[in-house]
Amino acid sequence: MATEVAEGGLQDANRRVKVYVLGVDGQWDDRGTGYVNCELIAEYDSLGFRVSAENPTDKELLVTKIFEEEVFQRQGDTIVTWTNPETREDVALSFQEAKGAQQVWEIICQVQGRSPNDPLEEADDAGASDAARLNGSEDLRDIKVPAAELQNLEQLHDLVANASNLTRDRIVEGVMAEGYLTKLFQIFRDCEDLEMTNSLHSLFRIFRGLIMLHEPSLIEQCLSDSHVLDTMGILEHDPDYQTHEIRHRSYVGDLAHFKQAIPIKDPETVAKIHLNFRLHYLKDVVMARYIDDMSFSTIRELIALNNVDIIKEVQRDTQLLDQLFDLCRSTPPTKSGNGGAAGGGRQNGFLFLRELFEIAKQLSISNQMDFFRAVSNHGLFTILESAVQADDPVIVTASTEIMLVTLNHDPSAVRSFMMNDKGPGLLKNLIHALLHYADTGLKGQVTEILRCLLDASQLAHVPDKFLNYFYETHMDDLASPFLQADKWSVDGRFCKDGHGEGAGAAVSRHCTAEEQDRREAWDAARKHVVELLSFAVEHHSFRIKYYMLRHDVLHKVLVLLEQPDKHLILAALRFLRQCIGVNEIFYNRLIVKKDLFSGVIALLKQHLHRNNLINSTIIELLDFIRTKNIKILIKHLVEKYRTVYENLRYVDTFQQLIIKYDQNEEYAKDEAAGNVGGEAHSGGYTSTPKT
Repeated sequence: MATEVAEGGLQDANRRVKVYVLGVDGQWDDRGTGYVNCELIAEYDSLGFRVSAENPTDKELLVTKIFEEEVFQRQGDTIVTWTNPETREDVALSFQEAKGAQQVWEIICQVQGRSPNDPLEEADDAGASDAARLNGSEDLRDIKVPAAELQNLEQLHDLVANASNLTRDRIVEGVMAEGYLTKLFQIFRDCEDLEMTNSLHSLFRIFRGLIMLHEPSLIEQCLSDSHVLDTMGILEHDPDYQTHEIRHRSYVGDLAHFKQAIPIKDPETVAKIHLNFRLHYLKDVVMARYIDDMSFSTIRELIALNNVDIIKEVQRDTQLLDQLFDLCRSTPPTKSGNGGAAGGGRQNGFLFLRELFEIAKQLSISNQMDFFRAVSNHGLFTILESAVQADDPVIVTASTEIMLVTLNHDPSAVRSFMMNDKGPGLLKNLIHALLHYADTGLKGQVTEILRCLLDASQLAHVPDKFLNYFYETHMDDLASPFLQADKWSVDGRFCKDGHGEGAGAAVSRHCTAEEQDRREAWDAARKHVVELLSFAVEHHSFRIKYYMLRHDVLHKVLVLLEQPDKHLILAALRFLRQCIGVNEIFYNRLIVKKDLFSGVIALLKQHLHRNNLINSTIIELLDFIRTKNIKILIKHLVEKYRTVYENLRYVDTFQQLIIKYDQNEEYAKDEAAGNVGGEAHSGGYTSTPKT
């Protein structure tokens, strides 16, 4: 039937169309005028359209098949649009006669097996509105934006609210015409003076719609220095918040939000910094309730492009970098009574540097490398070395964040500096901050830095050199809370004369708030040290084994099982679980030799039937030993502590552990008698379990 329709043909006037294709610049490109025919397209082996140019000597304007997907749309009486699902190309046919568009639409619906009058297949509201305005027009470019006058606000709002791909570019072009926005802003000021609420609400809807046209140049113009306050003023008049006082203008216009640690001389760079601030505010505050994914991506892309230019300008301006690093190296003034406010200049320098790093980590790899190379040449690691031990917590926090970004980009550069004769203090200062600093959040950041530095998987070039340096020079400092426990007080004070209370000392419940804060910080430090030791057990193989054997680390860490704080107990249990989890005979023999399960069994007795995290952790540990059939540990646990849990029935882990022990013993006897492999004596397993 479709073939018969095609063969019938259309009258010349009905077949006359203009072909438009949406270009990469977002503009509709006129490909020419011709005549459309519906025929079997050989290259597609499918029914489709062929548009031949009016001039027979010209090449064909369009050849396409009729896709089975519902990608075609009818825009009013004379326009048919679709997006090619294979090439993602947007195409439009504008017919001279409405009858021709109707006949082509019927052929499309016939091929797709749907009714031309099906309301679901009509264009959406935006398309219908466009079609109403374009009806009878031969050129898609004929749409006009109404004049910027008070009586036209509703008409402009309807046009913007119903914008589609066909009309968007014409709206943007009209609004960005010289003087158009200026007239709208003057209307806004007049309406605000006269308290014309309805008109102010119309202006809000218009500008909300303009921003959601996701046109970067339009957004930039609305947020430019000359227009930003008017734009924010319009967006204050949200009809959904008539009872609330919104102050976008006062916030955006407050220069107190913009602090320059070092003056930036290039006005274009300063303008882009201001624009990024306004874009963030627009995206996260003003338009948070309305913004769609496309507009969100457009604003984010604008911010990213500005960031590239800002970073490039900063790294080109060597004088600015010199001044910035001199400020960061400056000697802090005498500490003021408010805890560091006197060092505001140096503090602002580090905050500015941190912000540059936060921006740089979002750039492409090549741009990141250029930036890191520029700041490294100005002595980045030298200033970080002193900043880590600064008295100002803001400077310390900023320096650790900078170091984390640097490690994620190029950890080898940081390691090389640490091994250099000029920089032996950076790693030492980091460990000192972990053990002594009061901020528990900072301790977590330092732990993450040390974990990145010690990650053997990222030490492809110099693993032996750096790890040897660390274990020989700094490992004793890191493990000192356990290796020199007698020199540490319960609140983390190091006593060189050796009169500390020790790692397992009882903690008095009667203490001041300051003492309690110090104790919590000290507990957090020990927990993070245990986490790093567990990380070393997993990644450092023979180095950590020899170190633990030489210093009896495992035994000294398990002293934490006597602490009243559950998070320290759990940290010690996780460390023991990590040592057992690597399933190496070295750790298993060490545990048995020193009877390191004695503290674990004592904990089990204390927490029987409590169903708490400690009890669950111990049960999981024993169950792991049983399922992996670590025979040396099973034998030790059952033979020494069988009486403790042989009558425990609230979980079956303990009974299964005893059963596994009996199976292993039977297997050992059969093996000694030479009966291994016999069906009568197989004991239900076929291979020797791991030791």
